[in-house]
Amino acid sequence: MAEAHHFRILEFYSGIGGMHYAFNESGHLGDILQAFDINTTANEVYAHNHGKKHLSQRNIEAVKMEVYDKHKADVWLMSPPCQPYTRTGNQEGSKDTRAKSFLYLMNILPKMQHPPNYLLLENVKGFEESDSRDLLVDCLTKAGYEFQELLITPLQIGIPNSRMRYYCLARKTLNVGSFVQPVTNTLIGYIPSLTPPLPSSSSQDQGEQQQQALLQKGFVDGRKQGDISGLSMPSSSVAAKKRRTSLLTATVTKEDNSAVSKPDEDDILEDPMLALNVDQIEKYLEFRNADDDRMQKYMIPDKTLLKYGKTFDIVKETTRRSCCFTKGYYHFVESTGSILQMAHELDTASVFIEAEALKAKPDSANPEEDNARALALLRTLHLRYFTENEVARLMGFPILEGKFSFPDTTSLKQRYRVLGNSINVKVVAKLIQYLLTGTPKEGQEPQEASLG
Repeated sequence: MAEAHHFRILEFYSGIGGMHYAFNESGHLGDILQAFDINTTANEVYAHNHGKKHLSQRNIEAVKMEVYDKHKADVWLMSPPCQPYTRTGNQEGSKDTRAKSFLYLMNILPKMQHPPNYLLLENVKGFEESDSRDLLVDCLTKAGYEFQELLITPLQIGIPNSRMRYYCLARKTLNVGSFVQPVTNTLIGYIPSLTPPLPSSSSQDQGEQQQQALLQKGFVDGRKQGDISGLSMPSSSVAAKKRRTSLLTATVTKEDNSAVSKPDEDDILEDPMLALNVDQIEKYLEFRNADDDRMQKYMIPDKTLLKYGKTFDIVKETTRRSCCFTKGYYHFVESTGSILQMAHELDTASVFIEAEALKAKPDSANPEEDNARALALLRTLHLRYFTENEVARLMGFPILEGKFSFPDTTSLKQRYRVLGNSINVKVVAKLIQYLLTGTPKEGQEPQEASLG
């Protein structure tokens, strides 16, 4: 049996080391030659866990192409700034100055003497509709890469967190051959398998079959299903019932005629068989006792609870989902991530309805007393933020294994901020595993890997 290939990797926009952890978990062998990021806090966390030896706090576009060439890297892993493409941002795409470094990398890629044989890019859902995506696809095509675009959520690998992200996997076919599965001309909503599916008569464990089905769950495709405006979308909180009024699935046709199917994460939770393969939140919790003194800094402040409580996305320990945690979590309360209800026996909606009825009205004789009664009722829910370690675990970082931690010099807000800018390690590990395992060229030995 041939010796496993040892990959040489450049990690761009390295953040707190998500790509580093993902590669380590992929099952492939390799070394990070250099990691690039300009964020001081992120680099502090990266160095705390991986050391400073290969960490570079330089602007990517300030590094000459010849320097990248000298590394002779097999693999480029990157997660460019997402702000130019977020729904809450300016959506200027390539015109945004924060896209400058990414444009530089795409510009030099076709000109390099030693370009990478493999490339993985992660970004927010929305990147697929940007001009930066068009530039990426054009660059990869001209440089001789075969590529597959995907929209994947952690729900598909059993993690109860909605963090839909765009991914592009690219292989330089002249050097390393094609992907295991033929690429499509569409943006797909599942992770291709490294091996053909087993026949239904197989004795494979039922749980394993369901997990594989979850991993490869296909989403509703508007091109094939016609009008999908009648999709049923479950509500999980008071706020969610108000928000889920818009169509979450749409199809966009790009100028290069490739159709983009935008999946809906609720499809997984609507399927009873698949939903049971998503973990309950309790598996990721650090604290379960509301009386624990360590919980005090995570409890929702009274003023915030009374004013914004009804806008929270609230989950319990038995819930099998949570909203995407953003860099504004713990600083802003609306649309930045889920809130945990520790009094899981109480009905959330009923408590909020009763509290709203108690709150002071414009004509209240004793507004302070009314609000105090409403607040006392809301407090019974014991609502708190997820801790930074719980968020990190939901994002796949190896907290329990003792391989990831935050330096004491970082504040709580800084920790949430860098987590919000990071990737889901578990999802990317699966994608790296698939990307680096492929059909070998004639005369080459196949690389070994298996989806576990």
